[in-house]
Formats: sequence, structure tokens, C-alpha cells
Amino acid sequence: MKMVLFDMDGTLTEARKSMSQLMCRTLRTLQSKGYKVGIVSGSDLNYIMEQCHLINEIPGLDHRMLEIYPCNGTKHYKLGDYGNPVKQYEYSFRQHVGNEIFSKLIYALTAQFSLLELEEFAFKIPMTGNFINYRGSMINFCPIGRNANHDERKLWIELDKKYNIRNKIVENLNSVFSDKDIVFKLGGDTSIDIFPEGWDKTFVLKNFKDDDELWFIGDRCGDLGNDKELYDAIKLRNSGESFKTNGPIKTINIINKNILGITWWT
Repeated sequence: MKMVLFDMDGTLTEARKSMSQLMCRTLRTLQSKGYKVGIVSGSDLNYIMEQCHLINEIPGLDHRMLEIYPCNGTKHYKLGDYGNPVKQYEYSFRQHVGNEIFSKLIYALTAQFSLLELEEFAFKIPMTGNFINYRGSMINFCPIGRNANHDERKLWIELDKKYNIRNKIVENLNSVFSDKDIVFKLGGDTSIDIFPEGWDKTFVLKNFKDDDELWFIGDRCGDLGNDKELYDAIKLRNSGESFKTNGPIKTINIINKNILGITWWT
């Protein structure tokens, strides 16, 4: 089997935006060359499907050759004949770590706001709502809240870059849960993804054989990024390759030049 795995935000789409017609047509070209397409995201299914709504409108895109792996691949959906997702499996974070540790984690996340209040930038943060999002197999912690609009997200990104806010939160949480095999990773521009050790994006590799040809494109491939482990793991495989992107346009360039081998593409 040949499959190209993609991150979503910052790779197939701009953050929280819909997939473009050009990207959909590029994925259709991949399929025409015998490649299946997989989306491996830290987001849950609902966000992914919102961003993929154009897929149903592009003639020739085969839903049977497109698979969705939400929450780092700890969930798996195939698309039915009409583009409707059909669940293949799902794992439970709470069941894996036990209710006591899970509850301590939720309390520790809420305690981060008390620590942030002591910082010089505390009252510049645009607080909104929906700060802790439990997705079944992982937790997404968003210090400004997932209800933030575009301008609030932009302000947060500037503050986070200047003060390393999320990095400090990750350091705090790692010090509390250092012996609990729980991982804290930066997710996108606003969040922290939290999951059991080993439930990073390499979890998706359980779905493939050693001799499958796998490719991966992601934008968060640095040390704290949630694409790093899968990026590194696929580089070690015998067939396929990993690439770092900085947005959908570069992703399309990588597909055409590096995977499809279109030499005239610029």
C-alpha cells in the first residue's frame, strides 16, 4: 500500500480554515497515481470534517482512498460512499490512566490560570471560553479558550511568542506529572495537547505494515511540536519520506515535486 499522511492545520489548511479547491484537486491527483490519503490531526473528528467539507464537491476524489485519524491517530475513521465518517476504533485516555490521575490532571490544568495571573502579561491575554476540551483519547488545553476569534488568536500568538507562555505551562505540568507517563505537546498556535506516553502521532503506524510505502507532511516537526515523532519515525522507514511544510502552498509544492516527481513544477 502507498499512503501519504498529512497534518491538518498549517499543512493542508491554514489554522482552523477550510481546505482549498486547489488542495482538494492536488489530493485527487495523488489518488490518481495510486496513493491513499490520510489525515493525522490532534483535532477531533468534528473540526477535521468542518475543514474538509469541499472534498465532497470535487469530482473524482475517491472517499474510499481517504482516511481520517483524529487525536493523533488514537481514533480512526473511513469515509463511506457519501463522505460520511465510519468509526474503525477509538481509545480512552481516562480508562488508560485511571480516574484518579485523570482528575488530578484536570485540577492541575485549572491551576495554571492561578499561576498565569502572577505574570506581567496576565491581563493582556484575551480569555474566551472552552479552555479544556476532552476528546476521549486526549485532552486539548487552550489557555485563551477555543472560542477565540481571529483577532484574539492573533493577539495570543504574539504574546505566546514574546513570553513563551505555553512552554512555561508545559514545564509546570511536566514537573507535576514527571512519573505518570503523560506527554504535553504544543498543538497548533494556541493549545497544548495532552495524552499518555506513546499516544503521539506515531500511534497511527499501528495501521500499517513494515513494507507499506508511507509519506508524511507536517508543520510542527520541532522538539515540542506534535508532528515531530511521526516525522522522525517515517524518515527511518525503508520506503517513503517526511517533509516539513510552512503552509498549504508549500505542501502542494512538496506533493508535486517530491512525491509525484513533477519536474516542471515551480
